[in-house]
Amino acid sequence: MKIAITGKGGVGKTTLSAVLSYLYAVDGKTVIAVDADPDANLAAAFGLDKEQTKDLRPIAEMGLLIEERTGARPGSMGGVFKLNPRVDDIPQ
Repeated sequence: MKIAITGKGGVGKTTLSAVLSYLYAVDGKTVIAVDADPDANLAAAFGLDKEQTKDLRPIAEMGLLIEERTGARPGSMGGVFKLNPRVDDIPQ
């Protein structure tokens, strides 16, 4: 199952994402929660502090990984993209 949550700012996307991720994990599902927001507050919503997240690297900075998984070179436009790239091994 893949869930994407979008919308305008301040409507609860991060909170909803954190709650759904938590509930699915408690239910025994494997969950990968990706925070694509430039403010990156999802870790804080999970209760992690700055010290615990200082070594996290944004996926947007992983150019080779993006190119491998989507078939798109960062900064390029157009083309055909893989819509369902593998994500279960993305570095933590």
